[in-house]
Amino acid sequence: MDTVMHLNLRVDRAQYIEQIRQVPGYEYIHMVRQAKYMTDLSLFNKKVYYLNEIFSPAEYVKNNHITLLHAHHAQLGILLLPFKEEMNLPLVTSIRGRDATLADQPIGYLEHIKMLFDQGELFFPVCQFLAEKITDLGCPSDKIRVLYGGVDLNQFVYRSPNQRDSQNIISFGRLVEKKGHLILIRAFHKIRHQFPNATLTIIGSGPLENSINSLATELNLGHSFRFLKQIPKDQVQEELTHADLFCAPSMEASNGDVEGIPNTIKEAMATGVPVISTFHAGIPELITHDKEGILVQENNVDELADAIEFMLNNRQKWETYTLAARQKIEQNFDLNKQLLQQAKYYDEVLGD
Repeated sequence: MDTVMHLNLRVDRAQYIEQIRQVPGYEYIHMVRQAKYMTDLSLFNKKVYYLNEIFSPAEYVKNNHITLLHAHHAQLGILLLPFKEEMNLPLVTSIRGRDATLADQPIGYLEHIKMLFDQGELFFPVCQFLAEKITDLGCPSDKIRVLYGGVDLNQFVYRSPNQRDSQNIISFGRLVEKKGHLILIRAFHKIRHQFPNATLTIIGSGPLENSINSLATELNLGHSFRFLKQIPKDQVQEELTHADLFCAPSMEASNGDVEGIPNTIKEAMATGVPVISTFHAGIPELITHDKEGILVQENNVDELADAIEFMLNNRQKWETYTLAARQKIEQNFDLNKQLLQQAKYYDEVLGD
């Protein structure tokens, strides 16, 4: 069986574990740059290695029967180019968001990514939006294979939307500008007078944590607002079961950073929680406005507030949205189907 050496940013549960460890027909090596990026020790096993501790690439490749390299961000693909050249191994690279832009990139990034496009075998943008972005940067279209991230449908089980009188709004993800949490808090503040029993829960960690808490305090949200930091994945799923609406107000950050398609939206859709999001990046590939959910213009407090108000006033529409959303996930974003597609792309590169 062929072995793929995957280079990832970190070893943690948010970092594409299934796309590394569960590709059918392929063994894996789970590589990160240094030991400090081994952030979830529960995922450590004998197949986890550190790139900076490989002193003889030839011996390492031979001993581990490696036939293919997979970098899970463009920056990591650039890092692997000397290894690829020395070992004469094919390289595929996933494109996940900011790496398809020049946002906050080091000097020389455009030159280096063009080198990656020239020398790499295939590129897996996680949505058509990012495929177009890397085409604009110079990636040959015949090297691009869109590979959507999938959801484990056995883990995220559909249930009908809540029919009780609660109005619990939830959002989770990394606390960075492109996730739009500050916009969501302001939109929630606008609808509070009409829905005094509504609550907003934000789950995550990141550099905007203090800004989020400060804004909630400034707007006097009080007990209507909850912030939960870095809770376990199973607890996030539990929070979803108590949610009435899921909001993902994604937007282009001021530095140009963008999303692909957030997995959090897919998980909410699979679970049967009605979704409000934005016309940002690849999200319209996942949600057709007023079919699988509601989309608004990004970075727009008023439109987001109107969408929340609409959803809370039209509870009878929720099941129509969520059934269509679950069907969309089953058709195009089923983890098992996407892993099989990933294996087929590997086969294509290796000539199997």
